[in-house]
Amino acid sequence: MKSLVNASGLMVLLLVSACGLPVNQLSEKERKIDMEWAFSVFHHNYAPAELKKTNYGVEISQVESDCVAMAQEEMDNQAFLALFQKCIHTFKDAHVGAQQMNNGLLPEYAQVAHLGFITMRTKTKVDGAPVNALKIIQQLKGSDNSGAPLVPNDLIIRIDGQPVKDYLMQEIVPYINVGQDETSLTQAAFRFGVRTSIDMALPEKDEIELVVARGSMVFTIVLPWIKQDMLAFQLKQNPPEAKPEVIPQGDTLASKSLPGKEFQSMDDVVADFETGVRPTSLMGLSQNSLAQAFLGYQDVKELINSFDTPLAFVGNRLKWIAMTGYQWAKFNPLMRLLFDGDLDKDRALSLALKNRVLPQSEQVTDLMTRPLFKAQMITTDEGGTYAYIQLKNFPSEDKILTEWYRAITAIEDKGIKSVIIDMIDNTGGSLIHGLRMVNMLRRKPIAYPSMQVRLNNNWINSFKSQAAFSESDYQKAISGKVAAQLVADLDAGKTLSSPFSVTVMDPFFLQNPGFGVADDVKVALLVNEMCVSMCDIFASIFQENEMGQIIGQRTMGGGGNVVQHGLSPISKMGMALTESLMISSSGEYLEDSGVEPDIYVDMVADRESGFSSAFKKAYQYITSQKQ
Repeated sequence: MKSLVNASGLMVLLLVSACGLPVNQLSEKERKIDMEWAFSVFHHNYAPAELKKTNYGVEISQVESDCVAMAQEEMDNQAFLALFQKCIHTFKDAHVGAQQMNNGLLPEYAQVAHLGFITMRTKTKVDGAPVNALKIIQQLKGSDNSGAPLVPNDLIIRIDGQPVKDYLMQEIVPYINVGQDETSLTQAAFRFGVRTSIDMALPEKDEIELVVARGSMVFTIVLPWIKQDMLAFQLKQNPPEAKPEVIPQGDTLASKSLPGKEFQSMDDVVADFETGVRPTSLMGLSQNSLAQAFLGYQDVKELINSFDTPLAFVGNRLKWIAMTGYQWAKFNPLMRLLFDGDLDKDRALSLALKNRVLPQSEQVTDLMTRPLFKAQMITTDEGGTYAYIQLKNFPSEDKILTEWYRAITAIEDKGIKSVIIDMIDNTGGSLIHGLRMVNMLRRKPIAYPSMQVRLNNNWINSFKSQAAFSESDYQKAISGKVAAQLVADLDAGKTLSSPFSVTVMDPFFLQNPGFGVADDVKVALLVNEMCVSMCDIFASIFQENEMGQIIGQRTMGGGGNVVQHGLSPISKMGMALTESLMISSSGEYLEDSGVEPDIYVDMVADRESGFSSAFKKAYQYITSQKQ
C-alpha cells in the first residue's frame, strides 16, 4: 500500500507540472476569472492588508476593481502576465510574488528582450555627487566577441535621458516592488539588461540610449533590444550537457563520463549548504519548479517522506508553515539561471556578491573543523584575534543548529572577545531555527517579538494539528491554547489574530538562556537592504536586546511567513503571500519598517570595495574599549 501511495503522489506532481498557460489567447472572461481568483486569495489569506492601507493607501477592494477592469481590456497573454505581476506588486511586499507554470520552457510561451549583458547596481560620482549606476559584470553568449560595444566594468549612468534610479523606478520596479526602494532598485538592476515577458512588460522601443562611463571617458551609445523566444535564449545561453559517451560492451563501465556525481565530497556538501542548494530526492523531484514553488513544501523529499510518516509530518506542521524567506530568483527562471551560475559563465556576479575585505586579516583559519558555513578566526598583525561568521540564510535542516553551536562554543573555547556576524544579502529561512540561533548568541533572557496571523484554516489547523499530534504534552497544551484563541478571534469577526509570542513555536528552547557568548564579548552584526524575513527578525531581536551594534543599511522589511497558493484556474499562476506579521518587542511591525542600523554605511556603494567601510566600522566597534 505504501508504494501505491508514493506512486500516486508522484503521478499527481508529474501531471500538474504539465499544466501551463494555454497556447490559445485568453479570452476576456478567462482573464477576468484568473484576476478574480488572485484577489480572492488575497482577501482570505493576506495578513498585512490593513497595514498596507495605512502605510501606502493600498486597499485590496480598490486594487481588485481596477485590475479586474484592466484584465478585460484587449490584450495578449504576455500583456496579461505583466498586468498580473503589476497588480499583485501594488502591495509592495517582499513575500508577494507569482509565477506561471511553464516559465517559458515551451516555444512561443514567453519572450526575452536583452542588451547582451548583465548588470548590477552600484554607485559612482557625477560632478562630485554620488549617483546610482549600473555596472556591466558579464556579457551574454553571442555578445561577448571582440567587437562588443560595452564591456565588463563599464558603468551606465543615464538611460534614455533619465538618471538610472528614475528609469528603474518607472520601468521595472512596478513589477517587482518589495516596499523598500533601496531593495527594489538593487533587484531591478539585475533585470535591466535581461527582461522576460513572464514577469514584466518588454520594452516598447527597439532601441535604448545609454550614457556610459569607462574610466575617465564618458560617452553616449544607442543599442538595439535583442528580442528572442525565451526557450531559444535559454538553450543558447545554457545548452544541454552532451550525452555521455557509451563504452563498447566488454568494458567495465557503462560510460566514460557520467553527468553529476553519485557521492558528494565534503567540499561539495559545504558548498551546497552555503548556497542553500537542497539535497536531491526520488526521481529528481526536488528540482521540479512546480513542486519547489507551489506545493508549500521546502523540499519535495519531505513530501515523499510524509507519505511514509504522515503523523510525524502533521505533528511538525507548524515548522513548515513558519517559514520566512526571499529568493532573489524564485519567480523568474532567467534570474534563477543567473544566480545559479548558468548565465554567469566567468563567475563575475558570484565573485561580486561574495567579495569581502576583512580588516587586519594577517592570518585566517577556520574557527572549527570543517565548518558548513564560513566561520573563521582572524589573527591581526598586532596579534589580536576576532571571529568572523557569515550567514547567507537560515536553512530548515537541523544541522544549521549544530554548526551554530560549534561556532559559539569555539569562540568561547578560544577566548575570542570580538565577533563580526555577516548577514549581508541574507534571504531568511526557518523562523524556528533563526530564533534558536539568536537565543544561543547570548547568556541572558531575551525579549522576543510577538506575531499576528491571518485568521484562516492554514494557521488554525496547524496549531490544532500540533495540539493533537505533538510528541510533547507541553507543546500540545500550548498549541491547543493558541488554537482556541485563534478560533475565538475568528468568531469575533477579526481577520488578524490577537498578538501572541513567537515562543509558542518552540517554547522551552527559547526560554533557556543558559548558552551563548559572555557579556564581555563584543558582537557586530552587518546587514544591508537585502537582509529580509528571518534576517529582519534576527536583526530586530539583536538590536532590541542590546546584543551588540548593527552596522550597514536598513533591512528590507519583510516581517512575516510566506505561504504558496495555486494554481489559478486558467493560466495556472501560483502566488506567494505573507500570512503573518511580526511585531518587535517594542511594539513596531517589521513589515515595511525593517531595522535601522546603529552605524550607517551605504552598502550599495560599499559593495565595490568588498564592504571595506562596513567591516572597518565593525572592527573599530568590536576592538574598542567598553565604556
